[in-house]
Amino acid sequence: MQTPWKKIYVLAIAGALSWMGSGLTTFAVILRDKDHVGPGGVATYLLAFSVPTILMAPITGLIVDKFSSRQVILTTAAIMGASSLSLALGLPNWWTPIALLITACAGAVMGPAFQAMQVTVTAPDDIPRVTGLLQSFSSAGMLVAPALGGILVSTTGYFWPFVIDAFSFWFLGFVFFMLGLNRKPVVHEDGEKIRALDGIKFVFTDNLLRSIVILLAVLVLALGSINVGEVFLVQDELGANAFIYGIAGALFATGSIVGALGTAALKLPANRHAAAMLAAIAVLIVTVFVFSIAWHWWVALVLSFIAGLGNSVLNAYAIGIVMTRAPKETLGRVNAALGAVIQSGSVSSIVISGAAIAIFGVREVFMVASILGVIVFAVFAPAVWRAGREHSVST
Repeated sequence: MQTPWKKIYVLAIAGALSWMGSGLTTFAVILRDKDHVGPGGVATYLLAFSVPTILMAPITGLIVDKFSSRQVILTTAAIMGASSLSLALGLPNWWTPIALLITACAGAVMGPAFQAMQVTVTAPDDIPRVTGLLQSFSSAGMLVAPALGGILVSTTGYFWPFVIDAFSFWFLGFVFFMLGLNRKPVVHEDGEKIRALDGIKFVFTDNLLRSIVILLAVLVLALGSINVGEVFLVQDELGANAFIYGIAGALFATGSIVGALGTAALKLPANRHAAAMLAAIAVLIVTVFVFSIAWHWWVALVLSFIAGLGNSVLNAYAIGIVMTRAPKETLGRVNAALGAVIQSGSVSSIVISGAAIAIFGVREVFMVASILGVIVFAVFAPAVWRAGREHSVST
């Protein structure tokens, strides 16, 4: 199999525009509504983005495997575009979380469909490189979004960010259709049914995947406090202004781009993918620890870049391992199951970290999170290391 690199690059550009549009919507909708809905409302918006990935996992994987990726992606792109456009129409505030929920539900289906298609058209050796490439472009789109959103909102109001997001989804669907990329529906033997839970069952019967999923889920729960607490550390503890905090976010995205491009350029043997993933996890644990003792906001800026770098390397190799080991006929369900497990850890971390930071303080929570990260790493990393040394793209 030859990887269609030209088509992948075109798709990556369209994906970057779509991620930029999504970033515009996130930026604009929170800024527009924060004074009307308060912190609780903003938290509801964030949960509307996250929860569908968890709750829809069984049916999401089933849809991705029962229908072609062309059918799934064109349909979900149309729905997501219409939902984003509705935010520009001046509807009452109660409609906003509904629109976000609709977009997130469609996105929960589109994501696994894209990943399953990607594996189908990519040579096994190239999967981590293609994953890194697509990730670097999506990070670039997200990097542009806050600056562009600030310009649009300050000069034209809240209309255009939502319109641009809508058209970016429709453009992504159009490009995908024109490129002719597709993964056909799963064909089973006569009488054999496609079961929704086949994906999660496969993950927990494969030694390497089971170890990876448990490690990542617990680590996300332990280290996810950085997502909630960084703003309090940078601004309240280190005295940085909003501009500096924005720079920290931009550096995280920049680190993600650098890490993803490096992963795309470097062709590691398959039996070293798990080691690269573990190295990235170790970097993230150390980063959270140094955050807890940071003495100046410039330290936080450096750490943000390093965190983005480690996060992108972790994602590229973890996804690459999962995709090369999963049976082709269950790719959609395996993707959905993996996303649900990781997202469950993320949502739990948001809830727990918010309360813990309010009670104990941000530095204390970061310190405990890094210690928990070390413990989790010490317990689960050896199993990943042992199984990873036998991993190959032909498995």
